[in-house]
Amino acid sequence: MISRNLIQQSLKNLAPALFLLLCCSISAFAQTPSETKESGQKVRRSITFQNILAKAAISVVGKQMDLNVLFDETVREDRLSIELTDVTLEQALKIILEEKKLQARIMEEKTIIVFPDNEAKRKKYEQYEPWPVKSDGNK
Repeated sequence: MISRNLIQQSLKNLAPALFLLLCCSISAFAQTPSETKESGQKVRRSITFQNILAKAAISVVGKQMDLNVLFDETVREDRLSIELTDVTLEQALKIILEEKKLQARIMEEKTIIVFPDNEAKRKKYEQYEPWPVKSDGNK
């Protein structure tokens, strides 16, 4: 017979993975940022994360943006709870990065590296272009 402690421990270990799987499956229904409203503006939405690992939240938003997200080995496993309304996916990702004091750089066309926003890491990744790419219309 399976002990109660074993079941509780298994559920405790599987819960974050199941939550991430749920988020990823929900993200399959989301529109990509290249999809625009008829007015030409990017799609805005509400995004809510409750007590999720920040890396998981960044990965989910990145996947919805069709980005591969890599993490520097020093990015911590912090938790995040955030509720955003009327934002684009790019805005949401920028807000999450700022909240967790992280920065991102573009390593390849659809791949970003996320790292702690400190002098040593900025120096390490300075050869890569900052994400998001600043255009004439963005500040």
